[in-house]
Amino acid sequence: MSQIPQVTWKCTKCGYTYTDVKPAEECPSCHEKCEFIDVSCYTPDCADPGTDDRLV
Repeated sequence: MSQIPQVTWKCTKCGYTYTDVKPAEECPSCHEKCEFIDVSCYTPDCADPGTDDRLV
């Protein structure tokens, strides 16, 4: 059975980041209905799994 990959999401209003399968309806930090961007690391040159510092 394949596991659903976790993604690191960043709130475009307050900058809060968290990891989950999909973005929340409301930001867990600022409690606003925000747009979230995927800041996960997908390339080998961002050093390690997690967030890509160039996107955060």
